[in-house]
Amino acid sequence: MELSNSFLGHDSGLRKGKCRINQVKTEEQNNQLPKVDEVSIWRPTSQFLSVLRLRRFMIFSISQAISLFGDKLDYMALLAMIAYFGKVYQWEQARALSYLSVIITLPTIIFGPVAGILIDRWNRAKVMITCDTARALLVIAIPLLILKTGNLIFVYTIAFLVFLFGLFFNTCRLSVIPNLVSPRRLLAANSFINFIGRVSTFFGMFLGGIIVDWQIWRKIGIQQSFTAGFYLDSLTYWISVIALIIIYPHLAKGQTRLEFSSIQNPKNNTTTDGLPLSLFQDLKQAYLVIRKIPQVLFVYASILILVVLGAAVFVLFIPIIQSVPAQLGFGLGTKGVGFVGAIGSIGLVLSSMTYGVIGHRIKKRDVILGGFLILGIIAILLALFKTFVPVIPLAFLAGFLLSPIFIAQDTLLHEYVPPAARGRIFSTREWLLHLSFAVSAFLIGQLTLFFQKRLLFLIIGIFIVLLSIFGFFATRQRQIG
Repeated sequence: MELSNSFLGHDSGLRKGKCRINQVKTEEQNNQLPKVDEVSIWRPTSQFLSVLRLRRFMIFSISQAISLFGDKLDYMALLAMIAYFGKVYQWEQARALSYLSVIITLPTIIFGPVAGILIDRWNRAKVMITCDTARALLVIAIPLLILKTGNLIFVYTIAFLVFLFGLFFNTCRLSVIPNLVSPRRLLAANSFINFIGRVSTFFGMFLGGIIVDWQIWRKIGIQQSFTAGFYLDSLTYWISVIALIIIYPHLAKGQTRLEFSSIQNPKNNTTTDGLPLSLFQDLKQAYLVIRKIPQVLFVYASILILVVLGAAVFVLFIPIIQSVPAQLGFGLGTKGVGFVGAIGSIGLVLSSMTYGVIGHRIKKRDVILGGFLILGIIAILLALFKTFVPVIPLAFLAGFLLSPIFIAQDTLLHEYVPPAARGRIFSTREWLLHLSFAVSAFLIGQLTLFFQKRLLFLIIGIFIVLLSIFGFFATRQRQIG
Protein backbone atom coordinates (compact mmCIF):
# COMPACT_ATOMS: atom_id res chain seq x y z
CA MET A 1 0.00 0.00 0.00
CA GLU A 2 1.45 3.31 -1.10
CA LEU A 3 1.09 6.02 1.53
CA SER A 4 0.75 9.67 0.56
CA ASN A 5 3.76 11.96 0.90
CA SER A 6 2.01 14.39 3.23
CA PHE A 7 0.91 11.59 5.54
CA LEU A 8 4.40 10.14 5.89
CA GLY A 9 6.08 13.50 6.23
CA HIS A 10 8.62 12.70 3.49
CA ASP A 11 8.78 10.90 0.17
CA SER A 12 9.17 7.15 0.33
CA GLY A 13 11.47 7.38 -2.65
CA LEU A 14 13.91 9.38 -0.56
CA ARG A 15 14.19 6.49 1.85
CA LYS A 16 15.19 4.28 -1.05
CA GLY A 17 18.08 6.63 -1.85
CA LYS A 18 16.58 8.20 -5.02
CA CYS A 19 17.15 11.86 -5.69
CA ARG A 20 14.06 14.03 -5.32
CA ILE A 21 14.99 17.69 -5.73
CA ASN A 22 11.61 18.98 -4.58
CA GLN A 23 11.81 16.84 -1.47
CA VAL A 24 15.28 18.15 -0.69
CA LYS A 25 14.03 21.72 -1.07
CA THR A 26 11.22 20.99 1.38
CA GLU A 27 13.75 19.57 3.82
CA GLU A 28 15.81 22.75 3.45
CA GLN A 29 12.81 24.84 4.45
CA ASN A 30 11.62 22.63 7.31
CA ASN A 31 14.90 21.36 8.76
CA GLN A 32 17.48 23.93 7.62
CA LEU A 33 19.48 21.41 5.62
CA PRO A 34 22.43 22.29 3.41
CA LYS A 35 21.71 23.81 -0.01
CA VAL A 36 20.39 21.63 -2.81
CA ASP A 37 23.70 21.49 -4.62
CA GLU A 38 25.36 20.13 -1.50
CA VAL A 39 22.91 17.21 -1.25
CA SER A 40 21.83 16.89 -4.84
CA ILE A 41 22.10 13.14 -4.66
CA TRP A 42 21.41 11.46 -1.35
CA ARG A 43 22.42 7.92 -0.68
CA PRO A 44 21.76 5.86 2.46
CA THR A 45 25.01 6.45 4.34
CA SER A 46 25.80 6.72 8.03
CA GLN A 47 24.80 10.08 9.51
CA PHE A 48 26.01 9.30 13.03
CA LEU A 49 28.95 11.74 12.96
CA SER A 50 27.01 14.40 11.07
CA VAL A 51 24.40 14.81 13.83
CA LEU A 52 27.21 15.68 16.24
CA ARG A 53 27.78 18.87 14.23
CA LEU A 54 24.17 20.03 14.66
CA ARG A 55 24.32 22.64 17.42
CA ARG A 56 20.63 22.61 18.31
CA PHE A 57 20.53 18.80 18.42
CA MET A 58 23.66 18.56 20.59
CA ILE A 59 22.34 21.18 23.04
CA PHE A 60 19.12 19.18 23.32
CA SER A 61 20.84 15.79 23.64
CA ILE A 62 23.46 16.77 26.21
CA SER A 63 20.99 18.71 28.37
CA GLN A 64 18.63 15.72 28.39
CA ALA A 65 21.50 13.40 29.27
CA ILE A 66 22.35 15.63 32.24
CA SER A 67 18.69 15.64 33.25
CA LEU A 68 18.55 11.85 32.99
CA PHE A 69 21.65 11.62 35.18
CA GLY A 70 19.79 13.73 37.74
CA ASP A 71 16.76 11.42 37.52
CA LYS A 72 18.93 8.48 38.56
CA LEU A 73 20.35 10.52 41.44
CA ASP A 74 16.78 11.26 42.48
CA TYR A 75 15.93 7.55 42.34
CA MET A 76 18.95 6.61 44.46
CA ALA A 77 18.10 9.41 46.89
CA LEU A 78 14.55 8.06 47.28
CA LEU A 79 15.93 4.60 48.08
CA ALA A 80 18.41 6.03 50.60
CA MET A 81 15.72 8.23 52.15
CA ILE A 82 13.31 5.33 52.64
CA ALA A 83 16.10 3.22 54.14
CA TYR A 84 17.06 6.04 56.53
CA PHE A 85 13.55 6.81 57.75
CA GLY A 86 12.75 3.11 57.85
CA LYS A 87 15.24 2.90 60.71
CA VAL A 88 14.13 6.14 62.36
CA TYR A 89 10.35 5.55 62.21
CA GLN A 90 10.37 1.74 62.01
CA TRP A 91 8.83 1.73 58.53
CA GLU A 92 8.52 -1.54 56.65
CA GLN A 93 11.08 -0.76 53.93
CA ALA A 94 9.94 -3.41 51.42
CA ARG A 95 6.33 -2.25 51.67
CA ALA A 96 7.32 1.42 51.32
CA LEU A 97 9.31 0.60 48.17
CA SER A 98 6.46 -1.41 46.71
CA TYR A 99 4.10 1.53 47.21
CA LEU A 100 6.65 3.80 45.55
CA SER A 101 6.85 1.45 42.56
CA VAL A 102 3.09 1.64 42.13
CA ILE A 103 3.13 5.45 42.42
CA ILE A 104 5.82 5.67 39.72
CA THR A 105 3.77 3.69 37.16
CA LEU A 106 0.33 5.16 37.94
CA PRO A 107 0.69 8.40 35.91
CA THR A 108 1.40 6.48 32.69
CA ILE A 109 -1.35 3.92 33.23
CA ILE A 110 -3.98 6.52 34.15
CA PHE A 111 -3.05 9.47 31.95
CA GLY A 112 -0.95 7.95 29.13
CA PRO A 113 -3.38 8.24 26.19
CA VAL A 114 -4.86 11.55 27.41
CA ALA A 115 -1.39 13.07 27.76
CA GLY A 116 -0.65 12.37 24.11
CA ILE A 117 -3.90 13.99 22.97
CA LEU A 118 -3.21 17.15 24.96
CA ILE A 119 0.40 17.32 23.79
CA ASP A 120 -0.76 17.18 20.17
CA ARG A 121 -3.02 20.16 20.91
CA TRP A 122 -0.47 22.19 22.87
CA ASN A 123 2.86 23.78 22.02
CA ARG A 124 5.31 20.97 22.81
CA ALA A 125 8.25 23.28 23.49
CA LYS A 126 6.26 25.21 26.11
CA VAL A 127 5.06 21.95 27.67
CA MET A 128 8.65 20.72 28.05
CA ILE A 129 9.83 23.96 29.65
CA THR A 130 6.82 24.02 32.00
CA CYS A 131 7.26 20.36 33.00
CA ASP A 132 10.96 20.67 33.81
CA THR A 133 10.37 23.89 35.75
CA ALA A 134 7.68 22.15 37.79
CA ARG A 135 9.88 19.10 38.37
CA ALA A 136 12.80 21.31 39.47
CA LEU A 137 10.59 22.85 42.16
CA LEU A 138 8.91 19.60 43.21
CA VAL A 139 12.05 17.52 43.79
CA ILE A 140 13.44 20.19 46.12
CA ALA A 141 10.19 19.98 48.12
CA ILE A 142 10.72 16.26 48.82
CA PRO A 143 13.60 16.57 51.36
CA LEU A 144 12.11 19.73 52.89
CA LEU A 145 8.76 18.06 53.60
CA ILE A 146 10.08 14.66 54.65
CA LEU A 147 12.61 16.15 57.08
CA LYS A 148 9.94 18.38 58.60
CA THR A 149 7.07 15.88 58.80
CA GLY A 150 8.52 12.36 58.42
CA ASN A 151 5.33 11.50 56.51
CA LEU A 152 5.64 9.36 53.39
CA ILE A 153 2.27 10.51 52.08
CA PHE A 154 3.86 13.82 51.06
CA VAL A 155 6.67 11.98 49.31
CA TYR A 156 4.26 9.74 47.40
CA THR A 157 2.13 12.73 46.38
CA ILE A 158 5.12 14.69 45.09
CA ALA A 159 6.58 11.59 43.40
CA PHE A 160 3.26 11.08 41.59
CA LEU A 161 3.32 14.68 40.36
CA VAL A 162 6.97 14.45 39.31
CA PHE A 163 6.32 11.34 37.23
CA LEU A 164 3.11 12.85 35.84
CA PHE A 165 5.07 15.86 34.57
CA GLY A 166 7.70 13.39 33.40
CA LEU A 167 5.08 11.58 31.32
CA PHE A 168 4.20 14.79 29.49
CA PHE A 169 7.84 15.76 29.12
CA ASN A 170 9.06 12.42 27.77
CA THR A 171 6.22 12.22 25.25
CA CYS A 172 7.15 15.70 23.99
CA ARG A 173 10.85 14.81 23.96
CA LEU A 174 10.24 11.86 21.67
CA SER A 175 7.91 13.91 19.47
CA VAL A 176 10.24 16.86 18.80
CA ILE A 177 13.33 14.97 17.62
CA PRO A 178 12.22 15.21 13.94
CA ASN A 179 12.11 19.01 14.42
CA LEU A 180 15.84 19.03 15.18
CA VAL A 181 17.19 16.80 12.40
CA SER A 182 16.26 15.96 8.83
CA PRO A 183 14.47 12.67 8.03
CA ARG A 184 17.65 11.05 6.72
CA ARG A 185 19.37 11.68 10.06
CA LEU A 186 16.61 10.28 12.28
CA LEU A 187 18.22 6.87 12.83
CA ALA A 188 21.57 8.46 13.69
CA ALA A 189 19.87 10.97 16.00
CA ASN A 190 17.92 8.26 17.83
CA SER A 191 21.09 6.18 18.11
CA PHE A 192 23.05 9.04 19.65
CA ILE A 193 20.27 9.95 22.09
CA ASN A 194 19.98 6.29 23.07
CA PHE A 195 23.75 6.03 23.47
CA ILE A 196 24.19 9.14 25.60
CA GLY A 197 21.10 8.20 27.62
CA ARG A 198 22.55 4.77 28.42
CA VAL A 199 25.83 6.34 29.49
CA SER A 200 23.99 8.82 31.73
CA THR A 201 21.92 6.02 33.27
CA PHE A 202 25.02 3.93 33.93
CA PHE A 203 26.91 6.75 35.64
CA GLY A 204 23.78 7.95 37.41
CA MET A 205 23.25 4.55 39.00
CA PHE A 206 26.98 4.01 39.64
CA LEU A 207 27.74 7.44 41.10
CA GLY A 208 24.29 7.94 42.62
CA GLY A 209 24.93 5.48 45.43
CA ILE A 210 28.22 7.22 46.22
CA ILE A 211 26.78 10.74 46.07
CA VAL A 212 23.77 10.10 48.34
CA ASP A 213 26.03 8.47 50.95
CA TRP A 214 28.86 11.02 50.69
CA GLN A 215 29.57 12.41 54.14
CA ILE A 216 31.30 15.49 52.72
CA TRP A 217 27.86 17.08 52.33
CA ARG A 218 27.79 17.68 56.09
CA LYS A 219 30.73 20.06 55.75
CA ILE A 220 28.68 22.37 53.52
CA GLY A 221 25.58 22.33 55.71
CA ILE A 222 23.63 19.38 54.27
CA GLN A 223 23.01 17.22 57.34
CA GLN A 224 21.33 14.28 55.61
CA SER A 225 23.50 13.23 52.68
CA PHE A 226 20.61 11.68 50.70
CA THR A 227 19.03 15.13 50.29
CA ALA A 228 21.96 16.13 48.05
CA GLY A 229 20.57 13.81 45.38
CA PHE A 230 17.34 15.82 45.26
CA TYR A 231 19.15 19.16 45.13
CA LEU A 232 21.42 18.02 42.29
CA ASP A 233 18.43 16.59 40.41
CA SER A 234 16.69 19.97 40.66
CA LEU A 235 19.83 21.61 39.26
CA THR A 236 19.81 19.26 36.24
CA TYR A 237 16.19 20.21 35.53
CA TRP A 238 17.15 23.89 35.49
CA ILE A 239 19.96 23.09 33.04
CA SER A 240 17.38 21.38 30.84
CA VAL A 241 15.06 24.41 31.05
CA ILE A 242 17.84 26.79 29.97
CA ALA A 243 18.82 24.53 27.06
CA LEU A 244 15.20 24.24 25.92
CA ILE A 245 14.79 28.02 25.97
CA ILE A 246 17.93 28.40 23.82
CA ILE A 247 16.63 26.04 21.11
CA TYR A 248 12.94 26.96 21.57
CA PRO A 249 12.39 28.20 17.97
CA HIS A 250 13.46 24.82 16.57
CA LEU A 251 11.39 22.81 19.05
CA ALA A 252 8.25 24.83 18.34
CA LYS A 253 8.77 24.72 14.57
CA GLY A 254 6.23 22.98 12.40
CA GLN A 255 3.55 22.30 15.00
CA THR A 256 0.32 24.20 14.43
CA ARG A 257 -3.27 23.36 15.14
CA LEU A 258 -3.82 23.28 11.38
CA GLU A 259 -1.92 19.99 11.35
CA PHE A 260 -4.86 18.31 13.02
CA SER A 261 -6.99 18.95 9.98
CA SER A 262 -4.37 17.75 7.51
CA ILE A 263 -3.92 14.14 8.55
CA GLN A 264 -4.88 12.06 5.57
CA ASN A 265 -6.48 8.67 5.33
CA PRO A 266 -3.74 6.39 3.92
CA LYS A 267 -6.32 4.37 1.93
CA ASN A 268 -8.05 7.04 -0.09
CA ASN A 269 -5.94 10.18 0.45
CA THR A 270 -8.98 12.06 1.78
CA THR A 271 -8.48 14.73 4.40
CA THR A 272 -10.23 14.81 7.75
CA ASP A 273 -12.20 18.04 7.96
CA GLY A 274 -11.96 20.13 11.10
CA LEU A 275 -10.30 19.72 14.46
CA PRO A 276 -11.15 16.77 16.71
CA LEU A 277 -14.15 17.67 18.80
CA SER A 278 -13.47 15.32 21.69
CA LEU A 279 -10.85 13.21 23.38
CA PHE A 280 -12.63 10.14 22.06
CA GLN A 281 -12.24 11.35 18.48
CA ASP A 282 -8.55 12.01 19.10
CA LEU A 283 -8.10 8.51 20.48
CA LYS A 284 -9.97 7.11 17.51
CA GLN A 285 -7.67 9.03 15.18
CA ALA A 286 -4.62 7.59 16.96
CA TYR A 287 -6.14 4.11 16.61
CA LEU A 288 -6.58 4.71 12.88
CA VAL A 289 -2.95 5.77 12.55
CA ILE A 290 -1.86 2.56 14.29
CA ARG A 291 -4.19 0.33 12.28
CA LYS A 292 -3.80 1.95 8.85
CA ILE A 293 -0.02 2.36 8.73
CA PRO A 294 1.73 -1.05 8.59
CA GLN A 295 4.99 0.33 10.00
CA VAL A 296 3.28 1.73 13.11
CA LEU A 297 1.24 -1.44 13.61
CA PHE A 298 4.44 -3.45 13.30
CA VAL A 299 6.12 -1.37 16.04
CA TYR A 300 3.17 -1.83 18.39
CA ALA A 301 3.13 -5.59 17.78
CA SER A 302 6.87 -5.76 18.47
CA ILE A 303 6.34 -3.90 21.75
CA LEU A 304 4.09 -6.72 22.94
CA ILE A 305 6.82 -9.27 22.15
CA LEU A 306 9.33 -7.11 24.04
CA VAL A 307 7.00 -6.86 27.03
CA VAL A 308 6.48 -10.63 27.30
CA LEU A 309 10.23 -11.20 27.19
CA GLY A 310 10.93 -8.43 29.71
CA ALA A 311 8.26 -9.68 32.10
CA ALA A 312 9.69 -13.19 31.88
CA VAL A 313 13.16 -11.91 32.80
CA PHE A 314 11.77 -9.86 35.69
CA VAL A 315 9.52 -12.56 37.15
CA LEU A 316 11.49 -15.70 36.28
CA PHE A 317 15.17 -15.11 35.57
CA ILE A 318 15.93 -12.64 38.38
CA PRO A 319 14.74 -15.18 41.00
CA ILE A 320 16.84 -17.82 39.21
CA ILE A 321 19.92 -15.65 39.70
CA GLN A 322 19.06 -14.98 43.34
CA SER A 323 17.86 -18.40 44.51
CA VAL A 324 20.18 -21.11 45.82
CA PRO A 325 21.29 -24.09 43.68
CA ALA A 326 18.97 -26.34 45.66
CA GLN A 327 16.12 -24.34 44.11
CA LEU A 328 17.71 -24.62 40.64
CA GLY A 329 19.16 -21.11 40.91
CA PHE A 330 22.65 -19.66 40.72
CA GLY A 331 22.72 -18.59 44.39
CA LEU A 332 24.19 -15.12 43.70
CA GLY A 333 21.59 -13.01 45.49
CA THR A 334 20.84 -9.39 44.62
CA LYS A 335 24.51 -8.64 43.90
CA GLY A 336 24.37 -11.18 41.11
CA VAL A 337 21.37 -9.38 39.62
CA GLY A 338 23.31 -6.11 39.71
CA PHE A 339 26.32 -7.73 38.07
CA VAL A 340 24.23 -9.20 35.24
CA GLY A 341 22.52 -5.84 34.80
CA ALA A 342 25.89 -4.07 34.56
CA ILE A 343 27.10 -6.53 31.90
CA GLY A 344 23.91 -6.01 29.92
CA SER A 345 24.27 -2.22 30.24
CA ILE A 346 27.71 -2.36 28.64
CA GLY A 347 26.13 -4.14 25.68
CA LEU A 348 23.37 -1.50 25.52
CA VAL A 349 25.87 1.36 25.42
CA LEU A 350 28.16 -0.21 22.80
CA SER A 351 25.33 -1.24 20.47
CA SER A 352 23.74 2.23 20.60
CA MET A 353 26.87 3.70 19.04
CA THR A 354 27.49 0.76 16.70
CA TYR A 355 23.97 0.78 15.32
CA GLY A 356 24.17 4.52 14.76
CA VAL A 357 27.18 3.95 12.48
CA ILE A 358 26.07 0.87 10.51
CA GLY A 359 22.30 0.78 11.09
CA HIS A 360 21.50 2.44 7.76
CA ARG A 361 22.66 -0.73 6.00
CA ILE A 362 20.11 -2.99 7.68
CA LYS A 363 16.32 -2.94 7.37
CA LYS A 364 14.68 -1.94 10.63
CA ARG A 365 12.25 -4.84 10.30
CA ASP A 366 15.18 -7.26 10.21
CA VAL A 367 16.85 -5.56 13.17
CA ILE A 368 13.71 -5.91 15.31
CA LEU A 369 12.63 -9.41 14.33
CA GLY A 370 16.18 -10.73 14.10
CA GLY A 371 16.90 -9.28 17.52
CA PHE A 372 13.86 -10.97 19.02
CA LEU A 373 14.79 -14.26 17.37
CA ILE A 374 18.25 -14.23 18.95
CA LEU A 375 16.88 -13.00 22.30
CA GLY A 376 14.47 -15.94 22.29
CA ILE A 377 17.39 -18.30 21.72
CA ILE A 378 19.29 -16.60 24.55
CA ALA A 379 16.29 -17.14 26.86
CA ILE A 380 16.27 -20.84 25.94
CA LEU A 381 19.99 -21.15 26.70
CA LEU A 382 19.68 -19.27 30.01
CA ALA A 383 16.90 -21.63 31.05
CA LEU A 384 19.08 -24.66 30.28
CA PHE A 385 22.46 -23.59 31.72
CA LYS A 386 23.01 -24.66 35.32
CA THR A 387 26.25 -22.70 35.82
CA PHE A 388 26.66 -18.93 35.89
CA VAL A 389 29.71 -18.54 33.62
CA PRO A 390 27.80 -18.75 30.29
CA VAL A 391 25.33 -16.14 31.59
CA ILE A 392 27.97 -13.38 31.33
CA PRO A 393 28.42 -13.39 27.53
CA LEU A 394 24.70 -14.05 27.01
CA ALA A 395 23.78 -11.04 29.18
CA PHE A 396 26.17 -8.88 27.17
CA LEU A 397 24.72 -10.15 23.87
CA ALA A 398 21.16 -9.55 25.10
CA GLY A 399 22.00 -5.96 26.01
CA PHE A 400 23.79 -5.51 22.69
CA LEU A 401 20.64 -6.58 20.82
CA LEU A 402 18.18 -4.46 22.79
CA SER A 403 19.42 -0.96 21.91
CA PRO A 404 19.06 -1.45 18.12
CA ILE A 405 15.51 -2.74 18.71
CA PHE A 406 14.59 0.38 20.72
CA ILE A 407 16.25 2.70 18.19
CA ALA A 408 14.61 1.01 15.18
CA GLN A 409 11.19 1.23 16.84
CA ASP A 410 11.58 4.95 17.60
CA THR A 411 12.90 5.70 14.12
CA LEU A 412 10.02 3.92 12.39
CA LEU A 413 7.54 5.97 14.41
CA HIS A 414 9.39 9.20 13.64
CA GLU A 415 9.44 8.37 9.93
CA TYR A 416 5.84 7.26 9.46
CA VAL A 417 3.69 8.95 12.12
CA PRO A 418 2.20 12.31 11.03
CA PRO A 419 3.62 15.23 13.07
CA ALA A 420 0.16 16.09 14.44
CA ALA A 421 -0.26 12.59 15.88
CA ARG A 422 3.18 11.98 17.38
CA GLY A 423 2.15 12.89 20.91
CA ARG A 424 -0.75 10.44 20.91
CA ILE A 425 1.29 7.65 19.35
CA PHE A 426 4.25 7.94 21.72
CA SER A 427 2.06 8.33 24.82
CA THR A 428 -0.16 5.37 23.91
CA ARG A 429 2.98 3.37 23.25
CA GLU A 430 4.20 4.09 26.79
CA TRP A 431 0.74 3.32 28.15
CA LEU A 432 0.66 0.01 26.29
CA LEU A 433 4.18 -0.79 27.46
CA HIS A 434 3.44 -0.21 31.16
CA LEU A 435 -0.01 -1.79 31.20
CA SER A 436 0.95 -4.88 29.20
CA PHE A 437 4.07 -5.34 31.33
CA ALA A 438 1.98 -5.30 34.51
CA VAL A 439 -0.51 -7.79 33.03
CA SER A 440 2.23 -10.04 31.62
CA ALA A 441 4.20 -10.04 34.86
CA PHE A 442 1.05 -10.91 36.82
CA LEU A 443 0.07 -13.75 34.49
CA ILE A 444 3.59 -15.21 34.38
CA GLY A 445 3.73 -14.97 38.17
CA GLN A 446 0.50 -16.97 38.41
CA LEU A 447 1.87 -19.60 36.03
CA THR A 448 4.76 -20.23 38.46
CA LEU A 449 2.15 -21.91 40.66
CA PHE A 450 1.90 -24.65 38.04
CA PHE A 451 5.29 -24.65 36.30
CA GLN A 452 8.88 -24.58 37.53
CA LYS A 453 10.60 -21.25 36.75
CA ARG A 454 13.27 -22.64 34.43
CA LEU A 455 10.71 -24.66 32.47
CA LEU A 456 8.43 -21.64 32.11
CA PHE A 457 11.35 -19.46 31.00
CA LEU A 458 12.27 -22.12 28.43
CA ILE A 459 8.70 -22.22 27.08
CA ILE A 460 8.58 -18.43 26.76
CA GLY A 461 11.94 -18.44 24.96
CA ILE A 462 10.60 -20.96 22.44
CA PHE A 463 7.45 -18.88 22.06
CA ILE A 464 9.51 -15.75 21.27
CA VAL A 465 11.54 -17.65 18.65
CA LEU A 466 8.41 -18.98 16.94
CA LEU A 467 6.74 -15.58 17.07
CA SER A 468 9.80 -13.94 15.48
CA ILE A 469 9.85 -16.49 12.65
CA PHE A 470 6.14 -15.93 12.09
CA GLY A 471 6.80 -12.19 11.98
CA PHE A 472 9.35 -12.61 9.19
CA PHE A 473 6.83 -14.52 7.07
CA ALA A 474 3.89 -12.24 7.92
CA THR A 475 5.75 -9.06 6.91
CA ARG A 476 7.76 -10.33 3.95
CA GLN A 477 5.38 -8.68 1.44
CA ARG A 478 5.22 -5.36 3.28
CA GLN A 479 7.62 -2.44 3.04
CA ILE A 480 8.17 -2.05 6.78
CA GLY A 481 11.44 -0.14 6.53
